[in-house]
Amino acid sequence: MCGITGILKLNDTKVSEKSLGRFTHSLAHRGPDGAGLYINKEGNLGFGHRRLSILDVSDRGKQPMSYDNGRYWIIYNGEIFNFMEIRNDLIKEGYKFHSDSDTEVILASYQRWGKDCLEKFNGMWGFAIWDAKEKKLFLARDRFGIKPIYFLYIPRTIFAFASETVAFKYLEGFRREVNIQNMASVIHDSFSLEGYGKTIFNHIEEILPGHFMEISFGGVPRQVRWWNTLEHLAEVGNSYDSQVNEFRDIFENACLIRMRSDVPIATALSGGVDSSSVYCMLHSLMKNRNNKERIPRDWQRAFAAVFPGTENDEKIYAEKVAEFTGGVIKYNEPNLKNLPQKVIETTIKFDSIYFSPIIAATNIYESMRTAGVKVSLDGHGVDEMLYGYQPLVENAYFLALSQQNQEYASDILNIYEEMLFPGVKDQTVKNLLEKGRKWKIFIPESVNILKRILRFKLTDSWLRESINHFYRSKRDLVLQFSKNIFRVDFLSYQSFHLTTLPTILRNFDRASMQHGVEVRMPFMDWRLVSYVFSLPMQSKIGHGFAKRILRDAMKTLMPESIRQRKLKIGLNAPMVDWFSGPLREFLTDTMSSKEFLESTVWNGYEIKQFTDKKLKDNSLSYSDCIRIWPYINAHIIMLNNSKDYTFHENN
Repeated sequence: MCGITGILKLNDTKVSEKSLGRFTHSLAHRGPDGAGLYINKEGNLGFGHRRLSILDVSDRGKQPMSYDNGRYWIIYNGEIFNFMEIRNDLIKEGYKFHSDSDTEVILASYQRWGKDCLEKFNGMWGFAIWDAKEKKLFLARDRFGIKPIYFLYIPRTIFAFASETVAFKYLEGFRREVNIQNMASVIHDSFSLEGYGKTIFNHIEEILPGHFMEISFGGVPRQVRWWNTLEHLAEVGNSYDSQVNEFRDIFENACLIRMRSDVPIATALSGGVDSSSVYCMLHSLMKNRNNKERIPRDWQRAFAAVFPGTENDEKIYAEKVAEFTGGVIKYNEPNLKNLPQKVIETTIKFDSIYFSPIIAATNIYESMRTAGVKVSLDGHGVDEMLYGYQPLVENAYFLALSQQNQEYASDILNIYEEMLFPGVKDQTVKNLLEKGRKWKIFIPESVNILKRILRFKLTDSWLRESINHFYRSKRDLVLQFSKNIFRVDFLSYQSFHLTTLPTILRNFDRASMQHGVEVRMPFMDWRLVSYVFSLPMQSKIGHGFAKRILRDAMKTLMPESIRQRKLKIGLNAPMVDWFSGPLREFLTDTMSSKEFLESTVWNGYEIKQFTDKKLKDNSLSYSDCIRIWPYINAHIIMLNNSKDYTFHENN
């Protein structure tokens, strides 16, 4: 895992080492273990790399790395987890290797198979390869966009790319400006940009998940889709028991190959089903395993965020996992004394907008890095595939109604009810039942969902900026991803590929890499994803449980109380407690500032009046908080957009 930057000049100007270095070292937090620059002999192409050394920590693994007598140069952020198997295949064909890194395996694979090498990789990546002979730049992202590549293209002038949007603040000759319409969109809906390759900044976009991009000197970048999950659906067992066994086998191997590391690894543990499944599977794998090639001795630790006295605290669940596995867990409690300053700092580094402060996640990875851990195995990706979110369960309920399957609909309704906090349960279930009674039956229901998405218009009384135009621009992309969509539940597919998960992946990439920690995600193994989207809905939600097949696959491997746990909390800041307590003064001061009150993007006076009343009446709710925070988040980003961060070029 690293930070990468690149500059391709499309005119007669040259890349200077100083400007490339400044661009690259802005990402020092992503790669604190070393740095490297490469400028080609013509001077029109520059690569920069900040290294987080994990596989082959020697100088042989340094980047930028060359191959084939200098024809190919690579900078790479990510991991190819099956690199050992690919390396062995290439050795049989006569290839020789000078390092033990996966980076060199990518280069050899690209020479051997060209762009088709992407199909052979099982992992997460954002890399760029320069072909000095063909004068062509090739960039690629993994299937689901776990690792980012942002880019800037100004015709006949420059093509530049980086692992984070913050780097473009330091790109010589470019003035970074906020795109007001995109910012308004993401303030209203945190999940509206990332999966569509958009950012909150003008001219800065993102290569789409499962796509590659090619550009030659003087040319135009061409983005091509190389992966479509719907074209890789799997054959699944006829019986549910066989499906459980197949799921377990894939998940087990996905965990095993993600343990490959030359440095200590750990797990970010919440005590929920997903992260607990990962941690417990690691312990199950290692009990009687003799072959531990490239698996470090130090893998037993877990790190858990705790928020004492709040509804967000999950310590009691993490303790049950620790007792079951005999693992070592460090509990991380936020320091409330300097909370306002930490919230500001982490939000500035986050450089994006979300409905909750990112600090809840950054604290976990800061604790890991302090303890000498560089790699974390986390449980992301399950909620979107296996109905872990309430809106997905609602949709499953409506689908069951549309199929006139009242028994299944009642089962899903019970699942939905048990996911809710007691204080909101009765009214939320009542609202769902009312929607169900008014539901217009469309067969298949996915047609109705797709139509609603394509004509969706947003309004928010706090926003001054219209955002309808941006949503209409999504039409072609939504239709592109909807090919053969009737074979799967569209809303779940959309949540995984386009909306919720791409945003979550960005959040955890930024949160972990603020402290130089790599996050690996066994549930994001492409074999498991293809398998899950091939399953019937009843295997994913039913018999009293969301995530049904995962729970059954983990029988006897994790505490029964955790396996059957239904209440979902998630790793979010306890905003009601913080906004009413240690962040109260920060909120009121921010909303009282001239810049906030007179914003051209939002109605600052109305937001302040609403918040003041809620705080005075002590009636602030979670829904209020997730409506308020994006405006505070956006305000912090806009204030600091033109200000420099502090980084050290000699790190």
